[in-house]
Amino acid sequence: MSGLVAVGSVKGSPGVTTAALGLAAGWPMRPGGAPVVGVEADPSGGDVLGWYELPAAVGLVSWAAQARSGRLGLSGHVQQLPGGVEVVAAPVEATAARGAVEVLAGAGAVRAAADTVTVVADVGRVDLWSAAAPVVAVCDLLVVVARPVPVELARVVGREADLTAAGRRECVLLLVGEPAWPVERVAESVGLPVAGVLPWDPRGAGVIAGRPGGRRAPGPLARAYGLVARGLADQLDRRRVPLPPPIAGVPALPAGNARATAGQKTTVLVPGASSPRAGRDREASGWVPSTTVRRGRVGRR
Repeated sequence: MSGLVAVGSVKGSPGVTTAALGLAAGWPMRPGGAPVVGVEADPSGGDVLGWYELPAAVGLVSWAAQARSGRLGLSGHVQQLPGGVEVVAAPVEATAARGAVEVLAGAGAVRAAADTVTVVADVGRVDLWSAAAPVVAVCDLLVVVARPVPVELARVVGREADLTAAGRRECVLLLVGEPAWPVERVAESVGLPVAGVLPWDPRGAGVIAGRPGGRRAPGPLARAYGLVARGLADQLDRRRVPLPPPIAGVPALPAGNARATAGQKTTVLVPGASSPRAGRDREASGWVPSTTVRRGRVGRR
């Protein structure tokens, strides 16, 4: 199935563009499934053009120019990276990128493209005032990339309500690096399911960023992205399955709440992730955001 997956961060630079490319590369190709396209919709400017030395004439700006005349299709604006990943690259310069994102978001072009392909959109920083905010508002799934350190987790906690659109949007956390606490504890404390943990693999990250000297066989990072992408694809497919008709005399559950509930219980563990082991749970080191104020909701089973 097709759909729109937005990938962003609350603050800082935890590697959103790398994550979006990694997820697009690892997205499962299923019989009858939609093709996958990565879209750089970051108003602060793109990286892919510079990483891969791609021609700037094809990409987000050309798509925006076409969208001004009401033609929203992706055809002619996609470039293929080594390895086969297809992308719509943003200009490096922020003013041009922001202008293109504003046009495409205003025209509904990214959402329209996601009706026929799976779009993995790098939206940069997730802010209410961002030019990419309309893209986030209509996404099927929001992936928040963060490092598992106290200050970054605390920022996510403080933004949970708008990240999830008060429970109406499916939102998951993608951790860059292994946390010092069990993954389940991080998920409960932050209030978002953890889609996976990306291992420390500088060489693998360099391959995604187009640096020379890449390995032939998939490394730990590529394998992790593949596992996370499969979990997200499954979640996207479940979201698109129509709800059964209500039983006579029984009130129907609102579709939005059903989606949010399904998403809140999903935790995909990636090899190398910290998770409880029999008799070997890690002692918490440092600080994890308090769960006191959200025990009634997150802790309920």
